[in-house]
Amino acid sequence: MSFLFPFTLFLGLLAPVIALFYLHRPRRRSEVVSSLRFWQVVLKREPHRRFFGRLRNPLSLLLQLLIFFLLLLALARPEWGRVSGGQSTLVVVDARARMQAGDTFRLARNAALEVIAQAGPDHEIALLANDGAPRILSPFSTDPRGLREALDVLAPSDAGGGMPETLTLAQRLLAGRPGTARIVVITDRPLPTTEGSQKLKMVLVGTPQDNVAILALAHRPLPASPQSEEVFATLGNFSSEDRNVELELALDDRVFDLKKITLPAGEERNFTTLLPGEMLGGAEAGKLTARLTAPNALAADDTARAALPTERSLRVLLLSDGNPFLENALKADPGLQVEILDPAAWRPEMATGFQAVIFDNWWPEGTTAENYTRGNFFFFGQSPWAVPGDDPAASPVKVSDPESPLLWHVDVSGFQLRTIHPLQPPAGWRLTTPLETPTGPALMTLERSGQARVVVAAFGVNSSTFPLRVGFPIFVSNVVHWLAGHSQEPVTSRTAGRVFVPAAGEQFSIKPWGTTASPAPESSFSKTPRRLTQNGFYEVPSPDLESSSRWIAVNTVDRDESDLRGAEANRKTFLLRQIGISLRPWQWLALAALALIVAEGLFHHRRLTE
Repeated sequence: MSFLFPFTLFLGLLAPVIALFYLHRPRRRSEVVSSLRFWQVVLKREPHRRFFGRLRNPLSLLLQLLIFFLLLLALARPEWGRVSGGQSTLVVVDARARMQAGDTFRLARNAALEVIAQAGPDHEIALLANDGAPRILSPFSTDPRGLREALDVLAPSDAGGGMPETLTLAQRLLAGRPGTARIVVITDRPLPTTEGSQKLKMVLVGTPQDNVAILALAHRPLPASPQSEEVFATLGNFSSEDRNVELELALDDRVFDLKKITLPAGEERNFTTLLPGEMLGGAEAGKLTARLTAPNALAADDTARAALPTERSLRVLLLSDGNPFLENALKADPGLQVEILDPAAWRPEMATGFQAVIFDNWWPEGTTAENYTRGNFFFFGQSPWAVPGDDPAASPVKVSDPESPLLWHVDVSGFQLRTIHPLQPPAGWRLTTPLETPTGPALMTLERSGQARVVVAAFGVNSSTFPLRVGFPIFVSNVVHWLAGHSQEPVTSRTAGRVFVPAAGEQFSIKPWGTTASPAPESSFSKTPRRLTQNGFYEVPSPDLESSSRWIAVNTVDRDESDLRGAEANRKTFLLRQIGISLRPWQWLALAALALIVAEGLFHHRRLTE
């Protein structure tokens, strides 16, 4: 045995002082009494009360000396024979969204505190959290207080995700450490058996619970009316009984739909609804919220959010000598502000003021494909990518990419072309060909470095039967919205726990905002990538003051997090196995001293009368 503070053993020299104080008797006082008859017996005993005769109850003195030496040893902090290299324990605390259910996280924190209590000179403990990704809370330390302070700042996030990445990091942190090493994972359900599981101890603190969750929320412009939005949602019932739920949908805190849905036990249901264009046009922020009106076991998945574009009017420039088919197709979409310009008046700098520029069987002479690497352009007929030479006779057209957004709700069967301009696909662009002919692509989409979108039709409006078909205006609207979508409607919905990388010169709020926007100090914004682990709306202010901010919606939407039926608990069993090492030797000594103090007070420290 070794002592951490051996110099405190010198306090043992105070033991004789304790004995002297015990043997000391107060000096007798002179008192006047009526008779000495009753004191004669006491006076006869006087010779026996000197020196050791005063020790009427030696067991009491022995107990007091034993208590003193136990406290002395506790102050010296004894340690049993040390294991070579000591011990290393890495505690992994699960802080994913499902740990918010009930008092699961509180139990997990208490279990971590009990492991931390084992820290000592020969036992180093480190803390690692998994809140959707591994995060080191504290390096290896023998200081329980510092470990507790590091644990106090941990709270469960709204993120999901798996545990393998965290366990891999834990094994790497333990690799090469001397002595014995183990990983203690505190979570709500068993983990799959993995390599190195012999060093893995699991403390399960979960309780199986029924839960209803919103698993998805999405939207898209209504093809027949791009000013309106179709809203899609998926609900899941993770319980053994059917559930009747109410789903409330709101835009900028204004409720526009309330649906009552019956969810069969253990199943999912999809539904759609329509958000009218007049309501979306009057929206300030475009924050769409779907919420279950009744609370469930897990609050993080009771609400889902989506950010809708509020600036729906797109400016389109048409360069044409006069084409009623194309002009009427553009005017059929109320979401477009169309300006028609004579091709001779075209200047390249005009492209910056429009979301889409359409060239009708014409393109500026003296320009090349490299002049269209910034902006959004639609070429009908002639284009910089047309192969010089005679135009071959048209061939039958077939759909090669039926999922292309350009062909949504567009029927091209029986589509005939009189002539076609062969196209040469360029290098360095992301290319798709939704329509093809045996001689080459009839329709080509190009994207480059997040700066430009281009649609090239190898046929002119007047050289095909397409303008006579019902789907032609829808096709033109799809093309314009696809072109504008590159810069006007970036991805605005993310899963909690993922990293958001702002564009150059962009910043975003580091905390989620409420439904109604309000000013915030600059310190609450960041220009560097961050993990968004909390559900809500995050603001991305516009670089110029004339445009409104856009919003990023962050949601849990994770089936593994919402399904709480697989939770288990083994914490009591685990703690019983660990009770033999839960206290350090000095703590056992202090407890023994306390027990002796109680025993001495109850059985030996009694007033004797004579």
